Amino acid sequence: MNRFVPPPVSPAIKVILIASITVYLLQVLPVIGPVLLEWGALVPGDAFAHGQVWRLATYMFLHDPSSPFHLLFNMLGLWMFGQEIETAWGSRRFVWFYLISGIGSGCFSVWHLFSPAMSVTGVIGASGAVLALLTVYAVTYPHRQVLLFFVLPVNIKIVVIGFGLISLFGSIAPRGVVAHLTHLGGILVAIGYLRWYPFISIRLQSSASLRRERSMRGRAEAAASKRRFFEEKIDPILEKIAREGSDALSPEEKQLLKNVAASKDRDLMKKGKIIPYKLFR
Repeated sequence: MNRFVPPPVSPAIKVILIASITVYLLQVLPVIGPVLLEWGALVPGDAFAHGQVWRLATYMFLHDPSSPFHLLFNMLGLWMFGQEIETAWGSRRFVWFYLISGIGSGCFSVWHLFSPAMSVTGVIGASGAVLALLTVYAVTYPHRQVLLFFVLPVNIKIVVIGFGLISLFGSIAPRGVVAHLTHLGGILVAIGYLRWYPFISIRLQSSASLRRERSMRGRAEAAASKRRFFEEKIDPILEKIAREGSDALSPEEKQLLKNVAASKDRDLMKKGKIIPYKLFR
């Protein structure tokens, strides 16, 4: 009988899972947990009014310590929808997208300044980044189906639209402590990312190519300058040594040879033209 073997977890997702679970285990500790929430949760007033911008990144690794399902569902969504995306994109691009979507969706929480509950307790959780990932998955694989509530098969696009409508209506009439704006922000960030990534990627590649070209041209010019220096300054001195001996050199010529011999340019000396050792004793 064949046993089910779960697929291996991709590298970036593995790192995110380990980081999120580790932070959660620290959160349940009596002293460390409250400190992490106090300084890591995305409190809009602290992040946007008092310059504590690190909260835009730290909040996505924090979850409700009183409910492990908050962490469980986010990490399950990351694992379910992230595997194929990371395989298609590569780990580096996937990690950048996860961070960008988390930070970007967190920026939408600025409007929670007007919500008394959110302005005090703050926003925590990776839901914004996971919804951004779900949106990318729906665009990349539009005909896939998922089991809604683990029972009802539904097209992935319908799920994203449903989350979007819930987040939109929840943002218009906020109740409780669910960060609907952050969820909606994750979806919008994903749409913007998919829209602008090809253009930005081409610009970045062109810029990198231009920098490499300039660097190569600069190195070529520096090498040519060094060669001219040896041809104009050093070769005549070496020829003088060959004709008249090293004793015929002036103090300035000896010092010049000594400086060249002590520099990193010794490899540019032509084969067979060796500066006499006795000049530097």
